[in-house]
Amino acid sequence: MTDPIQIQAVELLKKRIEEKVQWSKSDQWSNYDFAKLADMIMEATGVMLSVSTLKRVFGRVNYNSVPSLTTLNTLSQFAGYEDWRGFSNFQISKSPDPGTISIDPEPGQPAETVKKKKRIVLKLVLPVAAIVLLGLIVGNHYNSKQKYDPSDFRFSSKTILTEGLPNSVVFDYDASKANDKDSVFIAQSWDISRKVLVNKNNTHHSAIYYYPGYFRAKLMISDEIIQEHDIQIRTDGWLGLIEADWGKEPLYFTKQELVKNDEIVVDDTLLKKYNINPMPQPPPVRLFNQKDIENISTDNFTFNTEVKINFSGGANTCQQTEILLQAKNDILILPLSNPACVGDMHLAAYGFYTDSGKDDLSGFGCKPGEWTSVKIECRNRHIIFFINDKKAYSADIKNPPSEIVGVQYRFKGGGSVRHANLTGTDNRIIVF
Repeated sequence: MTDPIQIQAVELLKKRIEEKVQWSKSDQWSNYDFAKLADMIMEATGVMLSVSTLKRVFGRVNYNSVPSLTTLNTLSQFAGYEDWRGFSNFQISKSPDPGTISIDPEPGQPAETVKKKKRIVLKLVLPVAAIVLLGLIVGNHYNSKQKYDPSDFRFSSKTILTEGLPNSVVFDYDASKANDKDSVFIAQSWDISRKVLVNKNNTHHSAIYYYPGYFRAKLMISDEIIQEHDIQIRTDGWLGLIEADWGKEPLYFTKQELVKNDEIVVDDTLLKKYNINPMPQPPPVRLFNQKDIENISTDNFTFNTEVKINFSGGANTCQQTEILLQAKNDILILPLSNPACVGDMHLAAYGFYTDSGKDDLSGFGCKPGEWTSVKIECRNRHIIFFINDKKAYSADIKNPPSEIVGVQYRFKGGGSVRHANLTGTDNRIIVF
């Protein structure tokens, strides 16, 4: 991709992603930020881009090659476009190169006359361009300043169900003091690109949450976040589902279908019941348990569980699985896979991040068809991971302590869970 216009399109794509996540500039992102971005892209597109790949794209790792078409397609879809061609064509069509001025000579016209014409055009165009550019800079500087006082607005919400999915949330708001020229939005979570336009003169907006979790909703005017608050969507015990595209209802399994003795199971029999063919691409199966858990913090806890991967056919040779411990606005992601595939793993733990491109994560390899024992022990911000009673990795978490609120398991095609429990410093045991 040596075409300068295409290179410019890649830079614009990176800028669109920066604007979407609304963090700091990408040159200031931490390893945890890239890990979180990888997870966000996975949730939005179904494609997992490694942290090392994202770092290469955003110029944080020296790399002489260019992003693959698969990577560009995925990033373009995350940015809200159909694919890379759709994004680049859109950008190119609306962004002609302002430095190109074409003056064709008339038949028999001397070359010097053409040069004089070009100089005249440049003398006319450049001052105008400079004025336009100055106006944009001044406008951007003005727009960067906060235009509204948050105390002039009201934003709250209530869930219709105490627990269970799907669940509707009713937002109460007062945005009547917004300028008539500015648009008012409500964003249901961190992903402000999925904000919904609302009428500033109305006072209520309802939305459906299809997945459990801990979300930060936002009242926005244009691109300015005016107020925000947290929403927890709880499950009624264990919840199993097959993930769907954003905005579409997933396929939910009933408790009776999931719970077998002391195990939570999604297997071939259950998939066949719903006419789901796991070949060649196994469906993304998610198991959740989200509840009120008080006073168990990310800096001091013990988590135990056992997992088994139930499907190994089709495009699931590596049998990659993830266990997530969600805290309030923070996350831990522990990977498991066939030992042959430990070369493509990433581990995230409340601000700490590493991946197999720079670290030995072979301790997270397991025999997928057998029960694997997982233990996570954190004492005073030092965390140790045990797989089948063997130490797999240890690290120090980076983020401030936060309360743990739930657990999630991610399988391809199906899996089983048993003996999941969480303990805090008071030795109180939370059984999921």
